[in-house]
Formats: sequence, structure tokens, C-alpha cells
Amino acid sequence: MYLVYLGESGNTGNSINDPNQPHQVFVGLVVHESQHISMCGEFDALCRRHFGRQTGEPGAPLQLRPAEIYQGRGIFVSWSQSKRSDLIQDCLNIMIRRETPVILSYLDKKEFAQARAGADPSATGWQSPSEPIISRFLLATNMFVDELNMNSLNEQQLMEAQWPVENFAQVVASQSQSVEPRFMSEYLKSEDGQDSTAVLNSFCFIGPDRSACTQLANMCAYFARRWLQNPTHSHPYFDALQQNKVIQVIYPVRM
Repeated sequence: MYLVYLGESGNTGNSINDPNQPHQVFVGLVVHESQHISMCGEFDALCRRHFGRQTGEPGAPLQLRPAEIYQGRGIFVSWSQSKRSDLIQDCLNIMIRRETPVILSYLDKKEFAQARAGADPSATGWQSPSEPIISRFLLATNMFVDELNMNSLNEQQLMEAQWPVENFAQVVASQSQSVEPRFMSEYLKSEDGQDSTAVLNSFCFIGPDRSACTQLANMCAYFARRWLQNPTHSHPYFDALQQNKVIQVIYPVRM
């Protein structure tokens, strides 16, 4: 079983014209169940190292919000840039050491607005950018896990076209308005979703403050969005994720 922790960045609600956040990004941190306990343990250890206690305890943040760390806001206002950078790098290293795969799907909000105002009947019914992004994200996740399953087959199974699905993907989403349960049912009813074999047919919802892997996924999404906004600039955190085989799939949603 793969637990696919959904992280997001750039959700501006009903406003899709924010020049500071022109893209909305979803990422899926693909964690095999055998790795989950060790990743959470390493996350708790780095929090104790940086804060002297775990997140949620007095004197520590309820959760690690990447924008607050990167920009030095909230509890991090008195932290030096070097100290904040060390915390970010420690978080990224949890994924880099394991080459934990990340699936990235994103949408340009300006393109979304143009499509919704046009004549495409499928676009006019969208209420938010989250809907088309999640649909493409689920497709990419299904294809990725299908490939992982194929890689585990022996030569005889491949020759005889015996392709059992040994691992499924459970998408773990944050408890928020960005992802609704209906998104999964709508995807499964779509032309792409009807052939879905690897993604379980419901989301699991959990608050990010209770999920270390969701917080790591949110960090990936945040630095991916910053890269998308200025792709020609230097982005050492995103580059580290991509060059160390963490960012493995980038799926732009075209309108």
C-alpha cells in the first residue's frame, strides 16, 4: 500500500487573480507503508532538535508552514535566515535520503479563468481550480502506481500479461475546502477514471497538524509554486528535490 499525502500551495479561494500566486499546485508525496513510521519518527526528531519539543507543544508551532519558515513570519520572526534554512533542509533531507517520489500537478489560474469563460461546457461547470487539478493529479497518480506495480512483476508475468495489482494508492488529503469527496467520484466517472486500477475510490482526510508527511508534502508544493512563478531564477530547495529524485512527475493542467 502506498499512502499518497496531498500537499498544496497557491489556493486563493474565490480570487484567481492574485499576481503573487498565479499558479495553484498540488503534490502527492508517495510513501510506502513500510516507510511511514521511520519518516514520522525522523520528523519528530528534527522538531525536537530545532524547537526542543514536538510540534503542537508549548513553544513550538502547531505545524510547520513552509511560507512562515521561508519568510520568517510567526514563531520564526526572530530566527536567522541560516537557522530557518537549516530547518527547511532537514525537512527536505527526510525525502531526499529515501528518494521518496513526489507527483506534481499544477494549473495557471489565468488559463483557468479563460477556459471557464469560454465555450467549453466541461470548464464552465468548474467552481474552483482545484477540480481540474485533482482530476489530472489522480490520473498521474494512477499511472505512476501502475508503473511501480509493473516494475515488481517477474519476466513470466510480463510475458503472459498477468498483471496483478499488488499495491494500491490511498490519497490522504488535508481537512480543508480545497479537496472535496466528490472530486474522487467525479474522476472515477470520467473517461480517465473508468480505467483506474491503482487509486482507492475515496480520500482519507486528516488535519496537517496530525500528519508529518502532509507537512512535508506542503513544503514540496510551496517550493514548486515559487519555482513556477519565476522558473529562470535560482531555486535551491526545488532544485534539490528535483535533482535528488524526489520530484519525479510534473503534470501541467492545460486548459
